[in-house]
Order: sequence, then structure tokens, then C-alpha cells
Amino acid sequence: MAKTSIKNTKRKASRKQKEIQGTTAFHSVLVFFRYNPFGKFLIGLIIFVLLILFNILITRNDLEMFSLITGIEFVITMIIGWTIFLLKRNVNPDDEDN
Repeated sequence: MAKTSIKNTKRKASRKQKEIQGTTAFHSVLVFFRYNPFGKFLIGLIIFVLLILFNILITRNDLEMFSLITGIEFVITMIIGWTIFLLKRNVNPDDEDN
């Protein structure tokens, strides 16, 4: 009897260990960037800087080409941003108050 009760307690303990999921530091950083407004701003700033550096790399310090490519990217970003904004705004047209 004593052996079966020890086995049962070990099984219960192993089930609890399997159910509990630990959080890693990398997961905490991802959560910070995903849900924190400052994290979202930081990611946006990093993407902006990398895009500018990529444009400089492509244009090989030609100012006219850099301005043209950056301007086109800016216009495309504005169009996508406004489209996302308008789609999110009009998700539930049934909630209109007349």
C-alpha cells in the first residue's frame, strides 16, 4: 500500500510540473515590445532607423535617389496606415446611433 501511495503522489507532482509553464526572459522581452506603448514606439523607431540605413546602403550616398526612395516609402506607409485606421474604425457598422 505504501508503494502505491508514493507512486500516486509522484504522478500528481509530475502532472503539476507539466501544467505549470515557466516564463523565459526572452518571452518577457517580447511581451514588453508587444503590449507596452513604449515598446511599440521603440520597435517603430528601430524599424525606421534600419529602413533609412538600408536606403543609404542601396543608393550609395546619392542624395536624389535616397530622397526619391524614402519619399515613395513614406507615401506607401501613409496609404497603408490610413487604410488600417479606416478598416479598424469601420469594423462594426451595426453600432451606429441614428
